[in-house]
Amino acid sequence: MLNSLQACRAMAAILVVLFHASGSIFALPKYFGHKPFGPIFDFGFAGVDFFFVLSGFIMMHLHAKDFGQPRALGSYLWKRFSRIYPPYWVVFAVILPVYFLVPQFGIGHEREPNIFLRGLFLFPHPQSYQVVGVAWTLVYEVFFYLLFGVLILNGQVGMSVFAVWTVCVCAYPWFDSYPWNFLFSYLHLRFLLGMTVAILLHRWQIPVPRLTAGVGVAIFFGTGLFNAYFRPLTALEQTLGYGLGSAVMVMGLVQAERLGLLQPPRWLVYLGDTSYSIYLIHFPALSLLAKVTKATQLDLYVPSSILFCLHVIAAVGVSCVFHHAVEHPIHAWAKRCFRHTNTPAVAADDVFRKAA
Repeated sequence: MLNSLQACRAMAAILVVLFHASGSIFALPKYFGHKPFGPIFDFGFAGVDFFFVLSGFIMMHLHAKDFGQPRALGSYLWKRFSRIYPPYWVVFAVILPVYFLVPQFGIGHEREPNIFLRGLFLFPHPQSYQVVGVAWTLVYEVFFYLLFGVLILNGQVGMSVFAVWTVCVCAYPWFDSYPWNFLFSYLHLRFLLGMTVAILLHRWQIPVPRLTAGVGVAIFFGTGLFNAYFRPLTALEQTLGYGLGSAVMVMGLVQAERLGLLQPPRWLVYLGDTSYSIYLIHFPALSLLAKVTKATQLDLYVPSSILFCLHVIAAVGVSCVFHHAVEHPIHAWAKRCFRHTNTPAVAADDVFRKAA
């Protein structure tokens, strides 16, 4: 069910891979010094916007029934913890020693105790420094999950907290210092948009869902192309373009699949299943591949555009191996630990097992 969202998660993850491969690896003078495909992937970071919107949707869809049910809090927190932390800690444990053994692999801050301890527990940092570079987004995810837990602990208190938080997030430009610029960042609006989509779909049938999804795709990628080829976007413009585009896309896709109007290819759904592993693994894999390519002087014989594609495919392939060897067994273990959870909740979580 909702394979279309899994497929979109795959595409969002691939966007992030393309963004890092182009701007953070191939463009660096120490590697290749240019972007083989120009600026077209410069908006790939917006894959994160889609992930945030989807997280808000999934949490609201799965756990609205748990509002004001404190007994459900333990199960909720365990599922969120086991989803994010154990696979992340495996990657963290592999990468951290590398920065100590080969300091030139990092920027320098990775070896500071304050940095790697915050990174270990995904605690926010004023400059968003992390040992695992992409973990800054997980910090926002964890904060949202904890805040959402208040709704489960006490529905009325949670509603009040979310109302105040939403107002503060909308007033984001007035909060320009840490920790307020983290707590009330515009990035949180993506989660709120996803929650709103879940509420709308629960109450109403969306007409012309495929057209709605198409409008969302047009907004998202239209914003991306403008961003890549014309100028950087303000925080508000990113929210409206990427966040709103993602929300409209999710709304249309969910309704279309409910009506049996969409069936994405299985390989794309599979990559959606592995998207968290892709997100965690792709950058170290790309970095290592670039170092090997330069050391072997392969770039002197193979066109950069072909190298780029090979690096992206290899990074995704390594991520899939990590998914099967590490992430999937961890999730299986976590489910065994909570077998006593009531059947409907487990079934619902299985439906969206990879989407949060």
